[in-house]
Amino acid sequence: MDIIVYTTEHCVSCNAILKYLQAKELSYRQLDVGINKENFNEMLQLGGIATPFIIIGTQKLHTFDRNKIEEVLRNEHG
Repeated sequence: MDIIVYTTEHCVSCNAILKYLQAKELSYRQLDVGINKENFNEMLQLGGIATPFIIIGTQKLHTFDRNKIEEVLRNEHG
């Protein structure tokens, strides 16, 4: 299952989701939209409007909501 997190440097919620994923020992790809315009444009094309923008498998999340993320992880794992 692929996990992608679009972040910016000073985003408190971004740091929280990254720490959460690390604690769960889940691999993820972090894409900084603050310094990389291509990442920013990609995030916008995928429907993201702010960070963190989280993609877990086929699900897109617009905020760090621990309960919702755990639900998505259970559903995506099958």
